Amino acid sequence: MSKNSFFMIITLTLAWVVLMERLTIATALVGLAVSACCVFFTRRVIPLQKSEPVKIFRLVIYFFYLLGQIYLGGIAGIKVILFGANVEIVEIQTHIRNKTLQTVLFNSVTLVPGSVSLDLKSDTMTVLWLTNKAHGPPPVENSGEVIKGRLERLLLKAQKEDKNID
Repeated sequence: MSKNSFFMIITLTLAWVVLMERLTIATALVGLAVSACCVFFTRRVIPLQKSEPVKIFRLVIYFFYLLGQIYLGGIAGIKVILFGANVEIVEIQTHIRNKTLQTVLFNSVTLVPGSVSLDLKSDTMTVLWLTNKAHGPPPVENSGEVIKGRLERLLLKAQKEDKNID
């Protein structure tokens, strides 16, 4: 068993215990068995590519920032609901080269209310974007900064540099 599989089994077991809302030996053992089966069958059925390395501490900081943005986006979403919305589909370039972090950014954009990620190809994201109708049509030229802005900058800091580049 690899170190990653062991870590995944422990994480899933902890999630199981939390969801069951009781810490007993029986709950922990059942969670351990279910988690081990899930990891075993997932490794057999879904061929996973190895993810690119990232700076874990930076991802933890990113997670807390993202939670704040989800709440702030929800408050802004209330204004959009009250005053109407402009809808625009925009293509945004990302400077992130790490495919794992590109996927994190892609999914984060959808988590923040007011935008929905539609497609990710190479370094281009297609996003459906809602803006407040009271402010007029959305400024498409700076839409990338408004939508991904600080999210992307924090993920760029989580990207590990390639040591093979001369």
